[in-house]
Amino acid sequence: MLVVWIIGCLGAIAWIGLSAMIMAACRHVRSLPRGHAKQSTTTSVICPARDEADAIEAAVRSRLRDPARWIDFILINDRSTDRTGELIDAMAREDDRVKVIHVHDLPDGWLGKVHAQQQGTEQAAGEWLLFSDADVHVEPGLVENAIAWAEDQEADHVALVPRIEGGPLIMRMCLPVLMLVLVSTLRLWRANDDAHERAMGVGAFNLVRRDALERAGGMESLKMEIADDVGVGTIIQQSGGRSRLAVASDRLWVTWYRTRRDFLKGMEKGAAKFGHRPRLLLQSMLVLLLCLSVLSPYILLTLWPMLPLPVALIALSASVLGIITTLASSIRFALPREWAAMVPVGLIVTLFVGQRSIWKAIIKGRVDWKGDDHTLHSAQAGARVKL
Repeated sequence: MLVVWIIGCLGAIAWIGLSAMIMAACRHVRSLPRGHAKQSTTTSVICPARDEADAIEAAVRSRLRDPARWIDFILINDRSTDRTGELIDAMAREDDRVKVIHVHDLPDGWLGKVHAQQQGTEQAAGEWLLFSDADVHVEPGLVENAIAWAEDQEADHVALVPRIEGGPLIMRMCLPVLMLVLVSTLRLWRANDDAHERAMGVGAFNLVRRDALERAGGMESLKMEIADDVGVGTIIQQSGGRSRLAVASDRLWVTWYRTRRDFLKGMEKGAAKFGHRPRLLLQSMLVLLLCLSVLSPYILLTLWPMLPLPVALIALSASVLGIITTLASSIRFALPREWAAMVPVGLIVTLFVGQRSIWKAIIKGRVDWKGDDHTLHSAQAGARVKL
């Protein structure tokens, strides 16, 4: 019976801790305010794309609806094997603000996406640079809103959280839980606190002052960083700049992964952040224990008739707190609310996906990211973002 008491209390403590972190993140990471920049500041939007033919045209056209002439768009075709290059060439002929770069080879020591971003940076003329994935939809005026907020906050870097729409069922089941993981591992509640060294970045929208990026070492300092989006915020802050994070789910959206295969493949890159095989093994056990601890109240509820009343009430309270916490996170960060209410199922599925990714990396000793194969050693050697 003592074991049941311990399990019940551990589960409750885990959810109390997660709840505190989520509430702090919701309080400190607010919606992006609307506003106008004090002056028209030239901005270059840099969008790397690899095999995005099924999504890139609609996404880029959403950007081109913004009439601002002080924004230019640099689209980089990163060794695509589909019609991506053809589609962006056609859009460049329609709008003189669009410039296209075709990358045919990847130099040694670079990740493909970061290399494409570097190529775009070299061709950019803007005082501000916006690194943004090619399949992201952007409402007109959002870039100016972000610059206005950066001016108000005296920030050198602004990252915006998008709304995630559609995608495979397995991804939608995992999203609310993955946000809990993101908040806890990256201490998201500190993203707007200059007193702490914790910056965030978002692949959908990473706006940075060009001179601040150059002082931080440019994209070359991130050439082997798998979490390049977070890396941008990290190097800006480490070099003395100010980073800010906001939610723009009403004006920014993306279908993160469009197929189950893409989602499972994308999750494998996270294993590279854990290190070499011994550390991966340790992380596998740690992830299992953490997941079981937050699952334990729901497991105990299945044994309700056999539980002492105090333990049953602890399990029930912790279970309700878990659903409320996940739902609050999903509302703030525009994630599927229906799966927040079924957090035990999401936890089990996320545990499977996480363990699958870690064990594939342990067995192979390598990570395949965006079509490029990298050893665990090379991925760690270039890491700037520490979890």
